Amino acid sequence: MNDKNPFRLDELPPEHPLRQPPFAAPDGYFDSLPSRVQARVAQRSRPAFSISWSWQRTAASLAGASLIAVLIWQTLPQRQEALPNDALAGLSNETIMAYLDDQGVDPYELADSQQIHNALGSDTTAIQYLNVRPADIKQQVDEQNLTEATDVGS
Repeated sequence: MNDKNPFRLDELPPEHPLRQPPFAAPDGYFDSLPSRVQARVAQRSRPAFSISWSWQRTAASLAGASLIAVLIWQTLPQRQEALPNDALAGLSNETIMAYLDDQGVDPYELADSQQIHNALGSDTTAIQYLNVRPADIKQQVDEQNLTEATDVGS
Protein backbone atom coordinates (compact mmCIF):
# COMPACT_ATOMS: atom_id res chain seq x y z
CA MET A 1 0.00 0.00 0.00
CA ASN A 2 0.99 3.56 -0.47
CA ASP A 3 2.09 5.22 2.81
CA LYS A 4 2.62 8.60 1.22
CA ASN A 5 -0.18 11.09 1.27
CA PRO A 6 -0.36 13.03 -1.95
CA PHE A 7 -1.05 16.74 -1.58
CA ARG A 8 -1.07 19.85 -3.69
CA LEU A 9 0.92 22.96 -2.77
CA ASP A 10 -1.86 25.30 -3.75
CA GLU A 11 -4.13 23.61 -1.19
CA LEU A 12 -1.70 24.43 1.65
CA PRO A 13 -2.19 27.70 3.53
CA PRO A 14 0.18 30.55 2.42
CA GLU A 15 2.01 30.57 5.77
CA HIS A 16 2.94 26.87 5.54
CA PRO A 17 6.78 26.32 5.27
CA LEU A 18 6.47 24.31 2.04
CA ARG A 19 4.76 27.29 0.39
CA GLN A 20 7.64 29.62 1.31
CA PRO A 21 10.46 30.06 -1.25
CA PRO A 22 13.47 27.87 -0.34
CA PHE A 23 15.93 30.79 -0.67
CA ALA A 24 15.84 34.54 -1.01
CA ALA A 25 17.82 36.59 -3.51
CA PRO A 26 19.38 39.87 -2.40
CA ASP A 27 17.47 43.00 -3.27
CA GLY A 28 18.13 44.14 -6.85
CA TYR A 29 20.06 40.96 -7.74
CA PHE A 30 18.09 40.21 -10.90
CA ASP A 31 18.07 43.89 -11.91
CA SER A 32 21.89 43.99 -12.18
CA LEU A 33 22.34 40.41 -13.45
CA PRO A 34 22.32 41.18 -17.23
CA SER A 35 25.00 43.87 -16.92
CA ARG A 36 27.25 41.60 -14.82
CA VAL A 37 26.92 38.74 -17.33
CA GLN A 38 27.77 41.08 -20.22
CA ALA A 39 30.83 42.38 -18.33
CA ARG A 40 32.16 38.85 -17.82
CA VAL A 41 31.59 37.95 -21.46
CA ALA A 42 33.45 41.10 -22.52
CA GLN A 43 36.39 40.16 -20.28
CA ARG A 44 36.67 36.70 -21.81
CA SER A 45 36.49 37.96 -25.38
CA ARG A 46 39.85 39.77 -25.00
CA PRO A 47 42.90 37.67 -25.88
CA ALA A 48 44.37 36.00 -22.84
CA PHE A 49 47.96 36.20 -24.17
CA SER A 50 49.53 38.95 -26.18
CA ILE A 51 53.12 39.61 -27.19
CA SER A 52 54.38 43.13 -27.28
CA TRP A 53 57.71 44.30 -28.69
CA SER A 54 60.32 45.89 -26.49
CA TRP A 55 64.02 46.46 -27.06
CA GLN A 56 64.86 44.83 -23.72
CA ARG A 57 63.12 41.60 -24.71
CA THR A 58 64.83 41.66 -28.11
CA ALA A 59 68.26 42.22 -26.56
CA ALA A 60 67.72 39.44 -24.03
CA SER A 61 66.62 37.03 -26.77
CA LEU A 62 69.66 37.83 -28.90
CA ALA A 63 72.00 37.46 -25.92
CA GLY A 64 70.51 34.07 -25.06
CA ALA A 65 70.72 32.83 -28.63
CA SER A 66 74.33 34.03 -28.86
CA LEU A 67 75.24 32.25 -25.63
CA ILE A 68 73.72 28.99 -26.89
CA ALA A 69 75.59 29.32 -30.21
CA VAL A 70 78.92 29.92 -28.45
CA LEU A 71 78.39 26.96 -26.12
CA ILE A 72 77.57 24.66 -29.02
CA TRP A 73 80.58 25.91 -30.98
CA GLN A 74 82.93 25.31 -28.04
CA THR A 75 81.62 21.89 -27.02
CA LEU A 76 81.46 20.25 -30.43
CA PRO A 77 84.51 18.05 -31.01
CA GLN A 78 86.92 19.38 -33.58
CA ARG A 79 87.41 17.21 -36.62
CA GLN A 80 91.02 16.31 -37.20
CA GLU A 81 92.04 15.87 -40.79
CA ALA A 82 94.60 13.28 -41.80
CA LEU A 83 98.13 14.59 -42.07
CA PRO A 84 99.46 14.92 -45.61
CA ASN A 85 102.38 12.69 -46.57
CA ASP A 86 104.89 15.53 -46.60
CA ALA A 87 103.91 16.82 -43.12
CA LEU A 88 106.35 14.52 -41.32
CA ALA A 89 109.05 14.82 -43.97
CA GLY A 90 110.69 17.79 -42.22
CA LEU A 91 111.00 15.94 -38.88
CA SER A 92 114.19 14.14 -37.99
CA ASN A 93 114.16 10.49 -36.94
CA GLU A 94 115.40 11.51 -33.47
CA THR A 95 112.37 13.78 -33.00
CA ILE A 96 109.99 11.01 -34.03
CA MET A 97 111.75 8.50 -31.73
CA ALA A 98 111.55 10.95 -28.80
CA TYR A 99 107.82 11.45 -29.42
CA LEU A 100 107.19 7.70 -29.54
CA ASP A 101 109.17 7.25 -26.30
CA ASP A 102 107.12 9.99 -24.61
CA GLN A 103 103.90 8.26 -25.69
CA GLY A 104 105.12 4.85 -24.50
CA VAL A 105 105.07 3.29 -27.98
CA ASP A 106 107.78 0.82 -28.95
CA PRO A 107 108.79 1.75 -32.50
CA TYR A 108 109.77 -1.84 -33.33
CA GLU A 109 106.35 -3.18 -32.30
CA LEU A 110 104.76 -0.41 -34.32
CA ALA A 111 106.78 -1.36 -37.40
CA ASP A 112 106.02 -5.07 -36.95
CA SER A 113 102.28 -4.44 -36.44
CA GLN A 114 102.20 -2.19 -39.50
CA GLN A 115 103.84 -4.88 -41.64
CA ILE A 116 101.46 -7.54 -40.33
CA HIS A 117 98.47 -5.26 -40.87
CA ASN A 118 99.52 -4.60 -44.46
CA ALA A 119 100.14 -8.30 -45.06
CA LEU A 120 96.78 -9.39 -43.66
CA GLY A 121 94.81 -7.97 -46.53
CA SER A 122 92.76 -11.13 -46.99
CA ASP A 123 91.85 -14.23 -45.00
CA THR A 124 94.12 -16.50 -47.04
CA THR A 125 97.24 -14.56 -46.10
CA ALA A 126 96.23 -14.64 -42.43
CA ILE A 127 96.20 -18.44 -42.49
CA GLN A 128 99.76 -18.46 -43.84
CA TYR A 129 100.99 -16.49 -40.80
CA LEU A 130 99.28 -18.92 -38.42
CA ASN A 131 101.39 -21.88 -39.62
CA VAL A 132 98.34 -24.14 -39.70
CA ARG A 133 97.78 -26.86 -42.28
CA PRO A 134 94.44 -26.88 -44.13
CA ALA A 135 93.87 -30.50 -43.01
CA ASP A 136 94.06 -29.40 -39.34
CA ILE A 137 91.52 -26.65 -40.00
CA LYS A 138 89.15 -29.08 -41.70
CA GLN A 139 89.47 -31.52 -38.80
CA GLN A 140 88.73 -28.73 -36.25
CA VAL A 141 85.65 -27.58 -38.19
CA ASP A 142 84.35 -31.15 -38.45
CA GLU A 143 84.81 -31.67 -34.69
CA GLN A 144 83.02 -28.40 -33.94
CA ASN A 145 80.11 -29.32 -36.23
CA LEU A 146 79.86 -32.73 -34.58
CA THR A 147 79.81 -31.16 -31.10
CA GLU A 148 77.11 -28.68 -32.14
CA ALA A 149 75.03 -31.46 -33.68
CA THR A 150 75.12 -33.51 -30.49
CA ASP A 151 74.25 -30.45 -28.38
CA VAL A 152 71.24 -29.68 -30.56
CA GLY A 153 70.10 -33.30 -30.60
CA SER A 154 70.12 -33.53 -26.76
